[in-house]
Amino acid sequence: MLQLILSFEPKDENSDHANGGYLLPCSPGEPGIVQLESLEKLQLCPRMNLNCLKKLIISKFNFRDLESLKLDSCTKLEELTLHSFPSLTALEGLQSLRGLRYLEVFGCPGLPPFLERLSGQVSELFPRLERLRIGDYSFLTTSFCKHLTSLQRLELHTWSNKAEGLTCEQDRALHLVTSLQDLEFSWCRELVDLPVCLHSLPSLKRLEIICGQRISRLPEKGLPPSLEELEIRGCSEELTSKCRMLATSMLKVKIDGHYVN
Repeated sequence: MLQLILSFEPKDENSDHANGGYLLPCSPGEPGIVQLESLEKLQLCPRMNLNCLKKLIISKFNFRDLESLKLDSCTKLEELTLHSFPSLTALEGLQSLRGLRYLEVFGCPGLPPFLERLSGQVSELFPRLERLRIGDYSFLTTSFCKHLTSLQRLELHTWSNKAEGLTCEQDRALHLVTSLQDLEFSWCRELVDLPVCLHSLPSLKRLEIICGQRISRLPEKGLPPSLEELEIRGCSEELTSKCRMLATSMLKVKIDGHYVN
């Protein structure tokens, strides 16, 4: 079964939505979660107006036959999450998602090559994208990431990534995201070194490292002077000690839920 979580913009009390017109049958005991056998049933659902959809989460570990996703009708979409679609290689109707603010992609290895082909269209297609959560370092080198001029928060959730660090190309690509204010490395169990370029991110205010048990040091060139808060959780004793010494009146340091300052 395919699992979806849907959220619509409010309508007035006389609309179809107020009378349940946009509701799909939810799973027993799981309000707000819809289970369908295919995306086609979502498209064909009677009285379902996707123009009002603001948040869409699609996840299914064993739903492997989804090769493309049509998003033409989702003109009000602000949040999109795609989890575990190994065969997904295309997103159709991206020109309709100009209001998208949050994108999360995991377990979709075919999407980075697709996004790479967008080239210079990204700033036009996603002018308001502020937050990106990805599980694949290769996203960083796509044209998609390079042209995100409004991106403020980047989350690298790397629990399934076996790489010990970013490649030189990925590091350089991260350096280009100059609008970035918030950077998170979560469940980075294999990560040994943090990106060399961290010191040169001009707008970075917050850095978070979760479960970086193999990281024992900070980048050789240090952290950016713009940084206001550093948080680490479940990290090595070596990294914890080094971060503790960075606490000043200008830089807040939070270790395992508690501020050092």
